[in-house]
Amino acid sequence: MLRSALIFFLSFLAVSCNEFQQAVKEAKNEIPPPPKDNYIILLDLSDRILANNQQQVSKDLTVIKNLYGLFKSNLNKKDPSHLYYALNDKLKILIAPQKTTPGKLYEQSGLLRVDLSSEIPEKKSKLVQESEKTFNSILPDVYKQALVSKHTSGYTGADIWKYFNEDLSDDLEKDAQNTLFILTDGYMDFEKTEDRPTLNKRYSSCAQIINNLKSFPDWNVRFDKEDYGLMPVARKFPHLKVVLLQINPNQEWPGEYPLLTRIWSKWFKEMNIDTFSYIKNDNIGEVRESMEKFMQVKLTGKIESATWTAIELPDSNAVVLKTTLLSPKQKSHEGTSLTAEGYKKKDKSARSDSTNTNDKIAAQSLSVKRPIKQKEQVSFGPAY
Repeated sequence: MLRSALIFFLSFLAVSCNEFQQAVKEAKNEIPPPPKDNYIILLDLSDRILANNQQQVSKDLTVIKNLYGLFKSNLNKKDPSHLYYALNDKLKILIAPQKTTPGKLYEQSGLLRVDLSSEIPEKKSKLVQESEKTFNSILPDVYKQALVSKHTSGYTGADIWKYFNEDLSDDLEKDAQNTLFILTDGYMDFEKTEDRPTLNKRYSSCAQIINNLKSFPDWNVRFDKEDYGLMPVARKFPHLKVVLLQINPNQEWPGEYPLLTRIWSKWFKEMNIDTFSYIKNDNIGEVRESMEKFMQVKLTGKIESATWTAIELPDSNAVVLKTTLLSPKQKSHEGTSLTAEGYKKKDKSARSDSTNTNDKIAAQSLSVKRPIKQKEQVSFGPAY
């Protein structure tokens, strides 16, 4: 009887100790935090933002507001208390390399980020709220400065290829689910036709591929059989998710959108990117639903659409480059101006007799560099 009582007492003591240790662990907040998310928003500020008397700007701004809303909704899904003590998610907005984008905008975009891992737990909730206000304040000015001419010929295209080849790997977090959102029309044209490198049936712009295939009824067969596609990037991005937003295909040929997305899909898969989605330049309700479905997060709260009043733009076709971010060697090589006629974004003619390699496309990519990242030093909160 005494032995049974002793065994019962010891068992009870063990259970009590375990419960006590669990309580201590919770009190110390040692429970592993939820999976970390890293949102990257890449902006194409080429001539696409002129569309419909600059109303593409209001569409972009509204989409970005909804992306920030998704970011917050995802945080709230992980932490219903909205305190975010244990969360370390990140979001930042970047501008794709582009010769006609004023150099100072690449510096200004450094303010368009929120990093919960850099803030103390008690201030994380305030950081999210204040950063949203900062975004809404700075972004309209970014677009205003990006509008450098009223003519399409006054813009070069955004070099998204260069971003994937040189910068994307630095923006990814090893311990997070990385999702890249690209606001673009989908064509990836950034050089004049004769300067676009090609290798066999590989090109540096989607328009080159489309122009080579759209006259053939069996274009889909030729695309696979002859190995058409974009110039490959010598990097792999497994586990990365990509969303192309605001795709705006030409409506003259019915195969434009299917071929356009097929080009991107092949390029993504060659970089080991298996999860991606395409969202057309549609009304914001449709765009929002598509984003929610892809991200598996329901937007909470009402998000007002952004408004934009068209601004008066310069009439000159000559584009003056901002060279503040170039080295002296680059300045002497590139010069300080570029005629817009030499860099028409969507010249639909294509060449297929060039045999340039990846080295040439990297060498001919845009010379404007993004500033050195200070990932852990940018913080909002009390200062705002």
